Amino acid sequence: MSAMDFTALCLGALIMTVSAALTGFAVAAARNSGGGTGVWCEATVLDADTHREWLLDCHRARNPRRALRWIRAQAPRLADRIDPPPDASWAAPGTIRPYEPGRPYEPGKPYDPGGPDPAAVLRRRPLDGVADREALRVLEDGGLHVLTASDGDGLRYRLSARALR
Repeated sequence: MSAMDFTALCLGALIMTVSAALTGFAVAAARNSGGGTGVWCEATVLDADTHREWLLDCHRARNPRRALRWIRAQAPRLADRIDPPPDASWAAPGTIRPYEPGRPYEPGKPYDPGGPDPAAVLRRRPLDGVADREALRVLEDGGLHVLTASDGDGLRYRLSARALR
């Protein structure tokens, strides 16, 4: 490894460390501001094998209803990042193709892995009035609401909200 490669590696590690620290400070400040009331919301990814967790987004809602609105908005956004729709604006036309569930793989045809579909779980969440009512009750009682969608490869996508008291 050359001196220049070593310097670049060290600089990259330093930037990542500072970035992580600043993100942590920003999250802590957001959690602790406002006198301890409201609802703290997070979107995270957890690697079940390594137990590492990454914060994708966070939000401080004024009340449980606004927290659920945030979760309903984040669920399809996260689903589109896990499994982009065929008309995703960033993909060249024809790059992403839909598949037909249950159909075996055939060269040149859409592929169905047949395993868990976390994007489908997340896309259904905004339409689930029963889950909303239960989540609202839990949050109003000061509890924790968590929506978890696993992908079968050890990743768990989570949207959560908990009352700050």
